[in-house]
Amino acid sequence: MRRILLACGGTGGHLAPGIALAQRLTAEGDACLLIVSRKAVDARMTAKYPSLRFEPGRGRGFGPGLLGKALFFPSFLGAVWSSWRTLRSFRADAVVCFGGFMSLGPAVAAALSGVPVIVHEANRRPGKAVRLIARFARAVHLPPGVRIPGVAAEKQFDSGFPVREEIRALPRAESRRALGMPAEGPMVLVLGGSQGASALTRWAGSAIPELAARGAHLLCLTGPAGREGEERHGTVTARFLPFCDRMAEAYSAADLAVSRAGAGSLAELAACRTPSVLVPLPGSADDHQTANAAHLAAAGGGLLVPEAEIARLTAEVVGLLSDAPGLDRMRRSLEPVAAANRWEDLSRHVTAFAGEGVAVP
Repeated sequence: MRRILLACGGTGGHLAPGIALAQRLTAEGDACLLIVSRKAVDARMTAKYPSLRFEPGRGRGFGPGLLGKALFFPSFLGAVWSSWRTLRSFRADAVVCFGGFMSLGPAVAAALSGVPVIVHEANRRPGKAVRLIARFARAVHLPPGVRIPGVAAEKQFDSGFPVREEIRALPRAESRRALGMPAEGPMVLVLGGSQGASALTRWAGSAIPELAARGAHLLCLTGPAGREGEERHGTVTARFLPFCDRMAEAYSAADLAVSRAGAGSLAELAACRTPSVLVPLPGSADDHQTANAAHLAAAGGGLLVPEAEIARLTAEVVGLLSDAPGLDRMRRSLEPVAAANRWEDLSRHVTAFAGEGVAVP
């Protein structure tokens, strides 16, 4: 039995693919331990997977500000020491890192211990942690067409985003019932990622009268400590939830999503064939969300609206809701996007590097 340590956590975009890979590996008989952060968002998400083993790790981001950068270094040393102890006790055969501040400590501890490291980057502009880990990783998995300069070409592979096994298109009526949303009328889903997005929540609140006038329901996921409650406008329901653990139903119930553009959200939208208006997070590292959104928009599955132009968001949403053929075209465009989201090589590389004498594909 192979023993795989997965360093994910910190955000839903890092944690979700770790869970997806762990689901596949455990189904094949491997033992997995997922190192996550101590954030509330990780605790809420991991609670849904009692069959998987999670352990809070140590780590912090590099910044912001001079104090944040100064605090990073002692925290990093503590993360390496903590990760080394976990590697020893778990007896890991390989370590898989998904980027972010929770990956660096386990990756360095593994490299110092001679344990193979595999790194996966979901976004079309690799982050700092991934760019660093890629220098000593045995395999680097990146979105198709994306490469990291200065890293050996033979170590870099095209890879999709690991999607959790339960995230799939479900019947619309069944999904509406599961969420307690009305069966009739269009529905808009608003999601700002695992941390929520105050700009999108504010927009959703301001758009309720316009949406209600057209009979459109609203489900807005606001993130930890975000707005919560429900409004009724005649037969129209507008609901605000800080957290939803039935994301397949939420995607499937919606006729249109308004979303940030993290790689995980885009992969799940495609898997559930949900058309979207994408509002990238301003200031995301290396502006990776704009690159993600532009890629999906070019494929025809979404529409990109910069947050600086959020004033036109309501008009775009209302226009799409009234254009049934246009929404159908977007759904059809998502089919090849979902089909191209293949990540079998990631799983094969992990099991190959973890298995003694197994040829690496």
